[in-house]
Amino acid sequence: MRIAIFGVAALAAIVGCSSSSDTLSPGPSTDLAGGGSTHSNDTTITNGPKTPPPPPPVVSSFTLSGAVYGRELGPDTAAVLPVPNAQLTIVKVATVDGDTLNPSVSVATTTTDEHGAYRLDHLSPAYYRIDVTAPAGSPYANATSGIGPARESEIKVYISLARK
Repeated sequence: MRIAIFGVAALAAIVGCSSSSDTLSPGPSTDLAGGGSTHSNDTTITNGPKTPPPPPPVVSSFTLSGAVYGRELGPDTAAVLPVPNAQLTIVKVATVDGDTLNPSVSVATTTTDEHGAYRLDHLSPAYYRIDVTAPAGSPYANATSGIGPARESEIKVYISLARK
């Protein structure tokens, strides 16, 4: 490997500049040369940065719904197939204020339908872990997901299971 180090004069000779006082042709457009006070493309900020609005309040009760899918990898794509009869266990791991529950509390279980869909109503706001157990004999591995306190009346969570 060869490394070449050039001085300013040598570099100027390589790129075709005769001296350090060469100028660009054509020069940058500006009205400063004509006595003006701004560049033609200057940006002026008229308002300061805006503070984003606060998040909506946490709801008192919500519905958790969605589906469980299995991933089938192909040579250049991945297919997703519904996983019927998967067991979902909803575990409360922390209060709405973020206080960790020790031990965690299992609050609901359900099984997916023939389309891999599930629905749980009337959950109180909290931090939840969603444990998914693939059906017996399934080619898919179990999975875990989670959600924080709900700010909408229905939260949809779609869970993808990898092959074993």
